[in-house]
Amino acid sequence: MFNRSRRGLASRSVSALLGVCLVWGCLPQAIAQDPSAVDAPVGPSTGVVKGNRHALIISISRYANPATSALPGARIDKDSATQIAHAMQIPRANIYYVLDERATGDGIRQALRDLTGRVKDGDHVYVHYSGHGTRSAIGQGDGCVEALLAYDEGEKGRLTNQEMAQLLKGITSKTDKVFVMIDACHSGGVVQAASVVRTRSVVDEMEEGVLRPRFTGISAECARPVNIKTRALLGETAAQGVQQTDIIHLSASRHNEISFDDDRRGGLATQFVRDCMLRDAEDLDQSGAITMEEIRQCAQEKIVRRLAKDPNFKAHNLVLNGNANFVPSWTTARPATKPGSSVAPISGEQALRQMYEQRDAKRNVAVTLAKNELMIGQDALDLTVHSDRDGYVYLALAGSDNASLYLLFPNALDQNNQIKAGEVMRLPRQHWRVKASGPMGTDHLLVLVTDAPRQLEPLAARKVGPFMASLNDPLGRAQLGALMTAAKDSASAACLATDGVRDAAVCSDAYGAAMTSLKEVQPR
Repeated sequence: MFNRSRRGLASRSVSALLGVCLVWGCLPQAIAQDPSAVDAPVGPSTGVVKGNRHALIISISRYANPATSALPGARIDKDSATQIAHAMQIPRANIYYVLDERATGDGIRQALRDLTGRVKDGDHVYVHYSGHGTRSAIGQGDGCVEALLAYDEGEKGRLTNQEMAQLLKGITSKTDKVFVMIDACHSGGVVQAASVVRTRSVVDEMEEGVLRPRFTGISAECARPVNIKTRALLGETAAQGVQQTDIIHLSASRHNEISFDDDRRGGLATQFVRDCMLRDAEDLDQSGAITMEEIRQCAQEKIVRRLAKDPNFKAHNLVLNGNANFVPSWTTARPATKPGSSVAPISGEQALRQMYEQRDAKRNVAVTLAKNELMIGQDALDLTVHSDRDGYVYLALAGSDNASLYLLFPNALDQNNQIKAGEVMRLPRQHWRVKASGPMGTDHLLVLVTDAPRQLEPLAARKVGPFMASLNDPLGRAQLGALMTAAKDSASAACLATDGVRDAAVCSDAYGAAMTSLKEVQPR
């Protein structure tokens, strides 16, 4: 552990904070027995919305060409995608729709340009497309290109992955996170399947509807699906310079599969992602939050069950690329209940890394340790923080015992955590020190530089000396994560404004981050 010294609360003389054991060695009784740990709120309620979040929902249930099969379920997808947007705390005024005949190629392009103009630095964006997908040959021997099919089809009515990445570039260059969900398949003609449309034998019992493949044919050589018994947007966005941390792409199927439309319940991918995000996904790793990967696993299980007895089709596979550890909303996580469904609980390092992976990779934070090995009883923690943006510095720590997570800075002795762009901040400061005191092992540090201050008062009841603490259990991790990933005043009227007039230094949830580790060793 580290002993903490401080130069007086009142006397300003140097003294040790006795009787308190930090995370490196033991669990303080005051934290272990704190009854508020049972019922403490862990995140925003589903009724909370944020003015810095936006959604664009594109849904095409019919096409100008009568020969292109209709997708009645896409109308339902509009409502399901709206529920997903609400779960992500997006206000109604910030949800925009492009439907059916308005969803021409140029209509979709303009909607994405308009969205680019509306979003601000540090915002979150959700883009949802439900409709037909297609694949066509690029050239002789050059493979196939995937595309979304707009209402008007034709050359203007196809939006390739490359064009979509270009249209999204203006959004991804400004925003904190962009979540794109495509409920379409890109398997091409599938002439062997024709346009297989039929009602399942269990339709009345299960209230399930007609299944329709979400594809339309362009090129025969690109029409070889693998999930009939007898769809890479991320790569293009990466080519545009977008870091994988900042984009999440969920596709209804693999590049050579078809996905399905249920005319009573909507696209299988959309309806099941909705159900999992709203209530059914489980916290498999006991991290205290539901990640996109856990939502994907939940939805995939539902797709498999839906098609398990189908005589014609196998289940299609959801594909998640980009930041699979993205947490759409820090709400109370449902613990894993299925036998064998959970993995070993995450370590303190992994708990901090989960917050690290919510960072905006466009914000650069650097941490330099004076020493990466500290001799127990002799050396003190000494580091510097550099940021390329103005912000507020937060220093969290997890030790080798995995008992608690600690917020070392700001603390009761030092609240001055503002940093200017290009400035170097040295921590700890002279009037509070953190000294290595064992046991031997590796300690992990997370430094956040947030655009806006965070609200730390809910952690104040769990204090160890001048520091705030949170148990390294699902509830404690969720509480700390919810507090650190949301601006202090994000629920204020000024921050809920949907007119785009928001002060990022007050309202932004975005932050840059850096992680590092050090070892505590016995004196040589």
